[in-house]
Amino acid sequence: MRDMTTAYNQLSGRSIERVNTLVDGVFAIAMTLLVLDLRLPAESAESNHALWDQLAGLAPQLAAYALSFTMLATFWLALHTLLRLCSGSDRHLVWACLAFLFFVTTLPFTASVLADHMHLALAVGLYWFNLAMLGVCLAWVVAHVNRARLVDEEGQPGMVLVRRRLVLAQALYAVAALGALLNPVASIVALAVVQLFFVFSPRLPWRV
Repeated sequence: MRDMTTAYNQLSGRSIERVNTLVDGVFAIAMTLLVLDLRLPAESAESNHALWDQLAGLAPQLAAYALSFTMLATFWLALHTLLRLCSGSDRHLVWACLAFLFFVTTLPFTASVLADHMHLALAVGLYWFNLAMLGVCLAWVVAHVNRARLVDEEGQPGMVLVRRRLVLAQALYAVAALGALLNPVASIVALAVVQLFFVFSPRLPWRV
């Protein structure tokens, strides 16, 4: 029985292409689900002014949507870059990616909580926890890729960049989230500023 299990574990999860396909599909669905939280009130607007008021009332949802969409885009780019460096896959890499994708699928929920409760530190904390778990799972992927030697020597410089960027991102997210203890809205603004940094990736004196 042990030999059969060992043989199965050695055979399963070998296609890096299938992992990439699953990752792309889950991210696409999660990004689409984010927009479902943007809904006008049930009552119809009878004038331009009333419609404008309804649209203005969606500001928290729009802010959470924009922030979360770019967050997912950033994490997708990180995992895509990492998997592109891999020469192959194995069962443990697949499970690490699945754990990562689990927290990708929970981000629409935590984004919705954030949009409805921007004034509460707990909502910001829940959202940050989601981001932190994405970081933890991505670190698991990085650690396993290194341990299993799924990246050759040519790809090692890229792995160094991925690790540095992951550490920097999680550190900045944590600092921004801690601000929620003083002012939840200011903390969300800080998260947005951090996210803008990673979207535009300005040139820095050090390489990240």
